[in-house]
Amino acid sequence: MNIRNTINKKKINYNIELLRLLLSFWVVIQHCYRKSNKNLKGLFHVPTFMIMSFFYYNNILKTRDIIKIEQRLQRISIPYILWPTFLFISNNILFLLFGFSQYNKKLILNDLVLQLIFGFNYHYIFYFQFILILLTILFTIISIIFKGSYIFNFQLLLILAYIIQYSYWSLYFLKPYPDSINISLGTIFELLPFAVAGVTLHYFGLITTLKKIKGLALFFSGTIIYLILKFNIFTRIQGFLFPGIMLNIGGICIFTIFSLFSFQNENLVEILKIITKYTGGIYYIHMICYSFLKQIFFFVEAKMFIGVIIIYIISYIICYFGNKLSYQTKFKFLFN
Repeated sequence: MNIRNTINKKKINYNIELLRLLLSFWVVIQHCYRKSNKNLKGLFHVPTFMIMSFFYYNNILKTRDIIKIEQRLQRISIPYILWPTFLFISNNILFLLFGFSQYNKKLILNDLVLQLIFGFNYHYIFYFQFILILLTILFTIISIIFKGSYIFNFQLLLILAYIIQYSYWSLYFLKPYPDSINISLGTIFELLPFAVAGVTLHYFGLITTLKKIKGLALFFSGTIIYLILKFNIFTRIQGFLFPGIMLNIGGICIFTIFSLFSFQNENLVEILKIITKYTGGIYYIHMICYSFLKQIFFFVEAKMFIGVIIIYIISYIICYFGNKLSYQTKFKFLFN
């Protein structure tokens, strides 16, 4: 989930970089740790990622800079296309030569087609990339058509998305389809409000305003997160992956808290420069690493916490060398 691509590299916000690191590690925990919290309380990572992504994309929406729009789409589309294609080829070669592979079966062309269309088939984590690409295109088109009033139209989309969620229309119409189709399509309506929240926070300068009352903002944001985690203050609804308004409020509070921090220590900043790199690439490949490492290490197969750490470190190393070998080509987007 590559959020850094939308951030001005000359003015990197290292508290947000730290948040990206923590959220990326949280993703690995959710997928590779047997005791990870699978209920709604444990799912703030994806909402926060989506909020961050569109918070920083709003500058481009306002200016409608075609070059930057193209750059963003390239950065998120190249991994979306090339990683599943690579996995399709490598899986089938291994299966034909040795009788085993990452997916323990030969993938057919239809598997690749479904993966590239919906992002959820054999490399299922790319449902997020699918929705990120789709919402980027949708929001861009709306901002071009409506220009100064695009933020109002985004709010209408948010309202519509919550109506679809709370009426269970998405479940009713999409549940009969296979998971490779219904998960991605159904989750569009669940992730769209997070994207709108990110754009809205930036459009109205809410984070800048809250910095003037940092103490109160941190107190209330922390209190809201505590109440969400401790008590059932929101009605939980059924859905696909991230239903309900609770996750949006929690994601906004987490993003707000980290946005209000600032790092002054130069040594700490230098450390953050190193450890916060490649979070996008780590997201792209962590399940690939898990599939192979579980054949070697029992603690990875058993989904122990030490396995999560090993997966993250190995993924980081692969992305480091992948980025170096890619030089200045667009293949670097596979690892950044």
